[in-house]
Amino acid sequence: MTDKWGRRLFKAGTVALLILGLVHSLSLIRDLVPANETERQLIGLMSSYKFNLMGSMRSMADMLRGFSVSFMLGALGFALFDLLLFRERAGLLKRAALANIVWLAAMTAVSLRYFFIIPVSFLAVTLLIFVLAWVKLPAEAST
Repeated sequence: MTDKWGRRLFKAGTVALLILGLVHSLSLIRDLVPANETERQLIGLMSSYKFNLMGSMRSMADMLRGFSVSFMLGALGFALFDLLLFRERAGLLKRAALANIVWLAAMTAVSLRYFFIIPVSFLAVTLLIFVLAWVKLPAEAST
């Protein structure tokens, strides 16, 4: 069985993860702009009100920023992992695709519950690409 399509799909998934991480990083370079007085008050409270988390004072804005950076680094980290592997044997790529599938399935489930259509669609498309790569890549031959 040829693994040409599996490798192409694996590379496409890697590119999709890079795009996902880079697009998400755009949200980190600009501040929230309130549309009205209620949003201005909400953003002010999220930024200025700090609560004690086991000895460190953090605001809700700090927490959201930290989770956002973690998500971006997760996507870019998996993309780097995949970039390092995509010239390896097909059996290893199949297992790496499975690791991507597990992570992306969990992230897609969380995204469906808590986020809006853009992150959901980015994650779902990337998940689908890795599922197809996993299907197309041959399993490692047992000895």
